[in-house]
Amino acid sequence: MKTYGIICEYNPFHNGHIYQIEETRKHGADHIVAIMSGNYVQRGDVAIIDKFKRAQIAVNNGADLVIEMPVAYSLASAEMFARAGVMMLAALGCVDGISFGSECGDIELLKNAAMASFSAAAPEKLKPLLEKGMSYPEAVQQIVASEHGPIIASVFDSPNNTLAVEYLRAMKVLKVDLDAFTVKRTGVGHDSMETADKYASGTKLREMIENGDDISPFVPEDMAAAIAEYDDADHLAYFDNLERELLYILRTATPKFVSEVPDIAQGLENRIVQMGKSANSVEEFLRMADTRRYTQAKFRRALLNMYLGIKKVDLQIPPAFGRILAFNERGTEIIKAANENSEAAAERIKLAAENPDAPKNEADKFLIPFSTSIKDLLDKFKVSQVARQAELTCRSSDVYMLASRDVRPSASDFTAKIEMQK
Repeated sequence: MKTYGIICEYNPFHNGHIYQIEETRKHGADHIVAIMSGNYVQRGDVAIIDKFKRAQIAVNNGADLVIEMPVAYSLASAEMFARAGVMMLAALGCVDGISFGSECGDIELLKNAAMASFSAAAPEKLKPLLEKGMSYPEAVQQIVASEHGPIIASVFDSPNNTLAVEYLRAMKVLKVDLDAFTVKRTGVGHDSMETADKYASGTKLREMIENGDDISPFVPEDMAAAIAEYDDADHLAYFDNLERELLYILRTATPKFVSEVPDIAQGLENRIVQMGKSANSVEEFLRMADTRRYTQAKFRRALLNMYLGIKKVDLQIPPAFGRILAFNERGTEIIKAANENSEAAAERIKLAAENPDAPKNEADKFLIPFSTSIKDLLDKFKVSQVARQAELTCRSSDVYMLASRDVRPSASDFTAKIEMQK
């Protein structure tokens, strides 16, 4: 069995994702596991349709097993998003490689860029550039250009290249030995508003969906049907539908509360509170917040983290479990192969609970349980990190249901049917 992992969002699942899965199988993978963002995505947004349906569609169209990335990580920086995904693939204990898209399609160039970025991230090099108002990615790219030349620096011009670098960095930091395989992005760019043949970017597709345009040439049949079904029921989810909830958060926030939000530092909490008091809409807040140094995506993530109650400390704890959202027969084989790690996780968690002061083994972060059931995880693993991750998972799902025009029932994490294909 040769298993490859894909870290993804599938918002929505489209033909480009099918192409990546097919190319990964051509590379030798006979089993594919996807670590997928749940109801919230890294750009600081709500997923247009819920995690259970997106996972089902992914398994219908080539993935074998879909596991949810914890919400604290799916709403984190690209670095933390990548690190959580790699950690969860390693925790399965049976994954041979990781597959990711890139604009350059050159794995050696990406590896060189990843190594260059380590030295570029030195605080003494970054600080002067950040103080001039540069964003972190701009500063890293300028340092890489001066130290390693324009070809390696050009890698950081493209969003998929940049995320690919983060996956490679995460593997190095975590000492995870996986084959790294990149699929050259075909058709259109990451945020392109153009279409090409049967391909359209997720950004373009979300715009088309909001405008009521036909997306069927660019997505599999079941995704087009799901969008139509959700649209008819007013169940499509949009960030803008959370306007009043987010304004409430902004107008009642204190600097102390905001300072506990991930990726907020250096007095930024005071600026957020000031802007939040004066903004009459979320759009106005984001317009005021957007600068060369700080992007709107950073503030959108901050808003959603505030909304969900996610704190910096939640990113200091490795993923505590993997929630299985959908799988087929090959996915069952991956789960069975991962059982040994899950059994070791159960024993480790039990010992840690009984001996909280015992020295921690660095390898323990790769021992986590996987299950289709939140309830079973809570019943079996009575430790704080599992309880906290479960709390955030359930809370985030419950309030996600407020993001559609028709408010949907809560408790979906306990009532939704997990897709098990024969």
